[in-house]
Amino acid sequence: MADRISRLKNTRSDAKVLVLGAAVIDVIIQLDSLPRTGDDVAAEHRETLVGGCAYNVAHILKQLRVAHDLFVPVGAGAYADMIRKQMQADGYPLLIEEDSGDNGWNLSIVERDGERTFITIPGIETKWKPAWFERHSLEQYDYIYLSGYELEGPSGRVILDALAARQASCRIIFDPSPRVAYLERETLRRVLAMNTILHLNRAELSGLTGVQDLHDAVREAYRQTGQPVVVTLGQDGTLLCTSEGSEILPAGQVTVVDTIGAGDSHTGAFIAGLASGWPLREACLLGNDIAGQVVQQQGGRWSL
Repeated sequence: MADRISRLKNTRSDAKVLVLGAAVIDVIIQLDSLPRTGDDVAAEHRETLVGGCAYNVAHILKQLRVAHDLFVPVGAGAYADMIRKQMQADGYPLLIEEDSGDNGWNLSIVERDGERTFITIPGIETKWKPAWFERHSLEQYDYIYLSGYELEGPSGRVILDALAARQASCRIIFDPSPRVAYLERETLRRVLAMNTILHLNRAELSGLTGVQDLHDAVREAYRQTGQPVVVTLGQDGTLLCTSEGSEILPAGQVTVVDTIGAGDSHTGAFIAGLASGWPLREACLLGNDIAGQVVQQQGGRWSL
């Protein structure tokens, strides 16, 4: 791991990266196991912090010192105030400010075995507007990160219409999210045709393709995009599918404490590798390294 991070730090990249999506408040609690309906259980509050897939991905890019822009809406309200304060502390300009509502928040429930469950209370990050794109050109970027959370409902059409202005060579790194089954069929068709690299886990792959067998599903995903597909497999590593075939790239064996942020950290490191000119295989291995570090600690906020 140290060798790959050292190589990355010594690699200069002129690639322009945009992380588009949401910043929300994550309230993380821990308990032995999820309760049954009607149970009354005690939990332990672990931390409250700024999260959301886009913010988590951007945090990893920042730690790996890969230049990027963070394009997330910040609203008006108690949660937005927390996000605004954290973004300013992290040195991010506020590219979207919206006074029509507050940002959302997540209750992140971590069980003793490290598995996590999310309950989301949506905010303005689910209500994208064309006007948000009028002051920020998307034509300058070589890589754009996008999450399926932001593509649900009318927001999906707004975002994809704006992405039509990107340069032809721009690569979309798309994480469909656990909500992939809720995306409109036309939205999925459009985003998968945008020179898109899919980055997703096994459950999301099955939800996207409707195929349960891992290798059949990844071939179906590749057929739909014609571009590389990256499937994270937890401690089993990462499955990379390209025109040359499929390969599982192993991950180091670690003790899992908390899986919150693991997928986003893998995505962020993967994008960092691509933006630095690394081959797909090396970018995936870097993702394995960083995700392996994230799951060994409480919460998803990893620091180099």
